[in-house]
Amino acid sequence: MDRFEEFGKRIDEEVARLKSINNFEEFGKRVDEELRRVKSFVKEDAAPETEKRAAQFLREVSEKLSEAAGWIEARNAARQARNAQNPQHTQTPSSS
Repeated sequence: MDRFEEFGKRIDEEVARLKSINNFEEFGKRVDEELRRVKSFVKEDAAPETEKRAAQFLREVSEKLSEAAGWIEARNAARQARNAQNPQHTQTPSSS
C-alpha cells in the first residue's frame, strides 16, 4: 500500500471517529487536527513529487522549444541562401 492509500485509510478511520463525537467543540478540534495532518502530507509527501514532475516537464518542454528554434533557424538560413542565389525574389511587390 502506498502512502497515499495509507493516508486515505487513515482519513476513513478518522471520519468514523468524527461521527462518534457528541459536540461541535470536539468536532472542531478533530477537524483542526486533520487539517494539520493533510497540510503536513501535502508539504512533505505530495509537494516534492509534484515538484519533481514539474521539473521533468519543464526540461522536456525546453528540449522541444530548442528543437523548434533550430528548425526555424534552419528554415530561415535556407531562405536566405535561396534569396542570395536569386536576388530578384528579394524585391518587395511595391518596388516592382
